[in-house]
Amino acid sequence: MNHPIIAIVSRMVQEGDAQLAERALVAVADEEGDLVLSEVIEAMPPRDLVAILREHDASHPSIVGVLVTPASFVKALAMEAKYNDRTHEALRGMINMVLFREDEPDPFIEAMGDSEHGILALADYFSEYHEELELFFQNGTFNFLDCDPVELPKNDNDLEESEMGSSYRQPTDSLQDIQDQDWRELAWRLRCDHYSVFTELLKTLRGRARSATGKLEQTEADKPVKAANDDKEESFL
Repeated sequence: MNHPIIAIVSRMVQEGDAQLAERALVAVADEEGDLVLSEVIEAMPPRDLVAILREHDASHPSIVGVLVTPASFVKALAMEAKYNDRTHEALRGMINMVLFREDEPDPFIEAMGDSEHGILALADYFSEYHEELELFFQNGTFNFLDCDPVELPKNDNDLEESEMGSSYRQPTDSLQDIQDQDWRELAWRLRCDHYSVFTELLKTLRGRARSATGKLEQTEADKPVKAANDDKEESFL
């Protein structure tokens, strides 16, 4: 599709006004209908799409988030990683906005699971909740008060051995109990409805954690060992 609004929106994004770009897209929907806008969104460069999604004001619905397709969303996620946002706040907002719109989130979860970029985006989304994800996987509940702490597994055999019907796949929390349109609901849907995606997610998070632990251990091992006399001298400080 070659609609003139695509170039206009691209220029607005480059000038740093993503919110104005979104309003321009809303005008297309008002004048030409949602079908035309959906075709426009499908034809937009991912860099422009992700800029609009990242800057969207979460206080009101986003027409871009409503009309974006799973394939286009995954392409946008690939571009989002280039922002190198260590907090991943914008990413979490994007994913929540798109997955928990009025439609079912399953097509988006499946598209993310089929893409390396999608799995990495999920790992970034859950970067602060790895321990909670492990606890939910092992205990089937988000009520962690009665759960024992978990240690990082040395391998991923527990993921491979958790077939449908095992204790790992029978959560005590129902979807209705945790339906918050945030990380808990997404974790539940991944674990219970998209287990293959869930396993890839946990493998990625575990790989990152093992790598970080290995680097820390290596750093400690590389520290120079001070002589006994040095230790005595320091003790007087």
